[in-house]
Amino acid sequence: MASGQSNNNSPDPLYDLSLMAVVNRLDCKVPTLERISKLPELPDNLLIDVYELMSQQADLKDTLLEELSHLDIFRRLVRYTSARGKLLRIVAALMASNKALPRRLSDAYVGRFAPPDMGTDESELAEAKPAETGTAAPATDAAVGGAETTATMDVVAVAASCLNCMTPKEDQAVAEAGALTMDELPDEDVGAIDLGLRLGSFLSEAGWMQESIAVLSCLNERLKRMQTFQDGIITRLDCLQRLLYAESSHCNFKLAQKTYAELMELNGLLTDSVPAPLVAMAYTQISSMYFARNEYNNSHMWSVQAMRHLEASAPTRVAIDVLRQAAKACVVKRDFARANLLICQAVRRAREHFGPNHQKYGDALLDYGFFLLNVDSVFQSVNIYKEALAVRRGIFGNMNFHVAIAHEDLSYAYYVHEYSTGDFSCAQEHVDEAVKIMKNLVPSNHLMLASAKRVKALLLEEIALDKIADGMDEEGLLLQSEELHNFALQLSLEVFGEVNVQTAKHYGNLGRLYQTMNRFEEAERMHQKAIRIKTDLLGPYDYEVGLSIGHLASLYNYQMKKFRQAEDLYLRSIDISLRLFGRTYSGLEYDYLGLCHVYETLHEFEKYLRYAHILENWQQLRGQNITQNQSSYPAIEVDYTIDQVKSKFFSMNIKRVPTPPEPKN
Repeated sequence: MASGQSNNNSPDPLYDLSLMAVVNRLDCKVPTLERISKLPELPDNLLIDVYELMSQQADLKDTLLEELSHLDIFRRLVRYTSARGKLLRIVAALMASNKALPRRLSDAYVGRFAPPDMGTDESELAEAKPAETGTAAPATDAAVGGAETTATMDVVAVAASCLNCMTPKEDQAVAEAGALTMDELPDEDVGAIDLGLRLGSFLSEAGWMQESIAVLSCLNERLKRMQTFQDGIITRLDCLQRLLYAESSHCNFKLAQKTYAELMELNGLLTDSVPAPLVAMAYTQISSMYFARNEYNNSHMWSVQAMRHLEASAPTRVAIDVLRQAAKACVVKRDFARANLLICQAVRRAREHFGPNHQKYGDALLDYGFFLLNVDSVFQSVNIYKEALAVRRGIFGNMNFHVAIAHEDLSYAYYVHEYSTGDFSCAQEHVDEAVKIMKNLVPSNHLMLASAKRVKALLLEEIALDKIADGMDEEGLLLQSEELHNFALQLSLEVFGEVNVQTAKHYGNLGRLYQTMNRFEEAERMHQKAIRIKTDLLGPYDYEVGLSIGHLASLYNYQMKKFRQAEDLYLRSIDISLRLFGRTYSGLEYDYLGLCHVYETLHEFEKYLRYAHILENWQQLRGQNITQNQSSYPAIEVDYTIDQVKSKFFSMNIKRVPTPPEPKN
């Protein structure tokens, strides 16, 4: 504690004893209430420590809730940035006791600052399953798969030309000549802007997205009705990019689309006076929205523009967020070399600047785990996800949106890691926690809850398979898994439509389940749908395409006895895996085993021996990699400047994993 001291690492026992003495004398009796009402007279550094100590005492939480629900008090604390972590812990402690401070604050802000003609639609704020996204469909050219692009950065040039209209232009005059300065605005407007931006961002940072949306939407409507003032465009852009983050994170794509449209309306009003870091953040939030909607071409395009506007002078927090999102966009484009560069720099900056217990470091770790999982470094991914979860729980407690996401990500990493062993206890523990938290925080038809249920369905299927292999009847688990998969599929169809990567994944999951349930024709149709959609969106050589091809090959091989078709599919799946990951990729094992089974069944023993030998070589190489902890994309330990990162990003050739020659027939 001891933030009242100059050195937080060496707390003065006298200071702590004084704090405890003050707090221990507080209660709900009338004489004490006057003393509590005078607490805000304390300096900020003392006040935050008193409030933090109060948050740890159950009998004072109601009193603390009433104190912090006053906007003027909370405004002081949210402006005191050096105690941000303490304020987050205070909110987490109150929420753990069902003291709904975020809702009280958002209601108070809207009640004070909402324009008289502004309506509030609660159903829209809670919306998580919109009908139309209203954007152009992503390109379906085969070259969209990152590993198949032959030019080094053709897509970057395309992005630059497509978004030229959003680049600040010198000749675009803004009608702000003679406008009021910020100091000349009414105090009520100045207060609405300052508190709205700070409170809206704090609430989303703390994981209370719906309340953040309410605050920032209110501010946006007020800004649109205010008298023109200098830097009005900058303020509006800042508000909209923060609002878009909250809406996309909450999967409220209906509102996010409206916010995106308003951002596009500002394009003709941008000038060189708009700070480049703010433009970079706006582009990053647009990229994040498209990423959440599984529209990876658009996500990548906007992240490239964000990288172009990232300057060396940008605040560290902005630089980290731009690097993180650009890395994720590169991962789904299978541009792993660039992704490794970006995410490693983001993680290093977050740890060095904010420390190992800060939310920004936890965020960067979560994205690093995502990268590692996608480059087949599964064991390392599990460890990184565990660390990210520990950081988030340390900040937010247990019942929190951000914590639920970390549980789900760790559960899926455990699922992949333990797939060969069949021990899914850790995965099940974390997915159950994710589902429990989401059920308490979002509506029953929310996309985030459906996502957690999808992981749970995968686990139930594997657990049922193991029990069936032991001679037990587990049809109930399979039916439960089917119900969860169908729920996720229907919601995905409503939100994203048929032609979407997420929808295709759900079709593929159902295909695998129906294969387990001996519903082979249905399984075949599901796999074929998944392959068609993924190929149209991602190109023929993407990892997701290879995954679905391998699943259909398994169905043809082991259940439907279509061996020639299985052979062709296995060879296609192997080709994709070798192109993307090289000879030690873990998924190759299933394809090599499948081919051996095909050739043994067809009595083509020469081919059988060839692939049995390839499988043996794979096992040796895989064992060496695991023993030596080798990775195709080791962590980059060098600290680069932003200019160096950008130079490498825009000049880097797409790294191809060396592939062995094809076996001769």
